[in-house]
Amino acid sequence: MIKKYYESYLIIDGNLDDAAIEDVIKKYEALFLKNEIDIKNTDRIGRKRLAYQIKKRLNGYYVCFEMMASPQLISKLERTYFLDENILRYLTIYMSPKSLKEKDEHLKNKAIIQSKFEESKNLAALEAEKAESAAAAAETVLETTKN
Repeated sequence: MIKKYYESYLIIDGNLDDAAIEDVIKKYEALFLKNEIDIKNTDRIGRKRLAYQIKKRLNGYYVCFEMMASPQLISKLERTYFLDENILRYLTIYMSPKSLKEKDEHLKNKAIIQSKFEESKNLAALEAEKAESAAAAAETVLETTKN
């Protein structure tokens, strides 16, 4: 059985409490393991306000499962999503090798940009600290010359 790489995005009812949301996520992780679907990553994106109402709900909890599965199991999986009343929307995407490569490059570039931003932020904080200490030293010199 040939397995392909998929990403499955779920929007879980945002009105559920955190424990109930974790139960839903764990239920699907157990379902994946039962059906021999390899979970590569589970990204809990979090609660977000929906752009429009879905099933009379305004908030949703977004989750992304990255997995290796056979194409025959995807239709069964989506049927399970459809029948679950806690899932507002779902989308399962096949990730081609080209798409995976582009995603990896994007994440690497994003990490580089984030590290440069953090580095510049730390440098700015150090410079501000130096300026404050220089100003404090100048004030003490002025006070000593006045006395």
